[in-house]
Amino acid sequence: MSKRPAEFRISAGFTLLEVLVAMAIISLGLIGVFSSLSQMLGATSLLRDKTLATWIATDRITEIRVNGEYPDTGERKDSIDMAGVEWAYRIKVAAIPDMDMRRLDVSVSFADEPNNVIATVIGFIAPVQAPGQAPGQDQSAGQAGAAGGVNETGRRFGDGWEPINPDEALNQESQ
Repeated sequence: MSKRPAEFRISAGFTLLEVLVAMAIISLGLIGVFSSLSQMLGATSLLRDKTLATWIATDRITEIRVNGEYPDTGERKDSIDMAGVEWAYRIKVAAIPDMDMRRLDVSVSFADEPNNVIATVIGFIAPVQAPGQAPGQDQSAGQAGAAGGVNETGRRFGDGWEPINPDEALNQESQ
């Protein structure tokens, strides 16, 4: 058996330096992948919290509307449990100048962090109208206005309005 000279030896495998470089490249790639996954999980959690907080705020406004409540100006605070989490909400009621309406600003946060607002929803509420009463008409205007729908100019709501005849509308478009 003859030995070959050193310059003719064939390498069979990787050197330690090649393995270390390959491991460094793989670890950098894995760090990037895990960082992206972490960001996606954080964004998903934030979106879930914002969605639930928006639902809670919308539910509070709807609840006030359905109950027929016309709230006084001021502020209310309360808490609610939803999706296994305790939420705190604050309703700020403000009068709208020159209109008989209320603006509701409902802010929702976690119960243990009431100053960290997650979502705010704004709604508007008008006083409950008597049957047959036109919107914006004063309830003390008397039964004549409520029953007949006549405003101060003597016109009824909807006077002069006629539904569109679909055949005439098509003829006008084709001309």
